[in-house]
Amino acid sequence: MSLPTPKLFNPIWLTHTKNLPEYGNLFCVRILFLFQDSCRLMKFVSPSFHKPFRCFLTVFVFLAFTSCRPPTLPPGDSVPHPTHAIPNPELRLPPHLVPSPTNKLSSLETSEAADPIGDVLSADLTLGETTTRLLSLLPTTPADDKSFLVQIAGNYCPDEEYWRILPLLLDRSQPDDVRDELIRDILRRSDAVRLRPLYRLAIDPSHPLSTEAREYLFSYLQDVPENDFNALARVIEKAQKENQ
Repeated sequence: MSLPTPKLFNPIWLTHTKNLPEYGNLFCVRILFLFQDSCRLMKFVSPSFHKPFRCFLTVFVFLAFTSCRPPTLPPGDSVPHPTHAIPNPELRLPPHLVPSPTNKLSSLETSEAADPIGDVLSADLTLGETTTRLLSLLPTTPADDKSFLVQIAGNYCPDEEYWRILPLLLDRSQPDDVRDELIRDILRRSDAVRLRPLYRLAIDPSHPLSTEAREYLFSYLQDVPENDFNALARVIEKAQKENQ
């Protein structure tokens, strides 16, 4: 024998909540459904359990109330509002750069950066010609890159064509880093190449490399008395003839 199904509440009760805020509507719906279910169960529960059941229902009503709080947003956030702006086709066009005294297009921006050193090294030149072409770039080379350019030129210059670099070595106006690279280059060459240029530096007290060249020659040629430049000249001349 099946139990009779209790008559439910008229759904028209729920229509009275449509004008409430969203969280209030949800709260009323939950309360109505809880009350509706409780009326169903009360018909089948003995009177001794009515009081505990009412307590149980009160707890559920409290939970339904606390779970229906309105949503909160983090501080600083706002509810996004859709915009219905008419799209402007002009806004999608890329901006046109109008040349002005402050934003003129330079030639470096419209073409690849120039590489004069690479152009010289890729040209069909001899080693001596490459050295001369590289040294001709010194006046237009940035100060921080001059010593590197001299190093490249020295690596390409053969000993028999050191005369291409000699004027730069004897130049007193070269910066310190260029002079340091020039003295390193001359010291790594053979005696037939380095002795005479070093002697010219040693006898010129106004040259910044004079002291370094003099100390090197007198320490390298140990048979020459110190500060005896005449004897030093004879030894260098003899070494030049032997190395020819």
